[in-house]
Amino acid sequence: MKAKALIWILILLLSISIVGCTEASSKAEGELQKPASETQNNDETTVNGVVENFGKKLQAVSLLAPEDVLEKSMQENYGELVSPTLLEQWLKDPINAPGRLTSSPWPGRIEILSTEKVSEEAYEVKGEIIEIADLEKKEIVAKRPITLRVEKIDGKWLIHHASIGEY
Repeated sequence: MKAKALIWILILLLSISIVGCTEASSKAEGELQKPASETQNNDETTVNGVVENFGKKLQAVSLLAPEDVLEKSMQENYGELVSPTLLEQWLKDPINAPGRLTSSPWPGRIEILSTEKVSEEAYEVKGEIIEIADLEKKEIVAKRPITLRVEKIDGKWLIHHASIGEY
């Protein structure tokens, strides 16, 4: 009698472990095989976050500062968001770089209008640099078009190209 009870207990335990393993492997497969649309949405969210963070940093970079101050400011504010190649280009030609030119108005943010995947490793983000004049009212006094190409470089999304339009 004890042998039969022991066999039934073993069968029950094996059944439970088999069911548990099946559920665990199903979950693991689901995690490994994320739909392409989910990956794209995650990448797009990350890319938009890079652009929004970049937009918040624009007011901290005075484009008319002395060269050494400008370089330090761009490194500190843009360094984690912009490719080294683009940063170097802006340091050579700061007037055509995004940033603050005057004390008022100043760039407050980038408003994203569209984000388009152009390849597996690149997105094009179109938006507007929103310039404000009053900190309390956050009154919009100007909008300037900007198109950014954000690319995955060494596993990190960075702004690699920028085209800034006229006011």
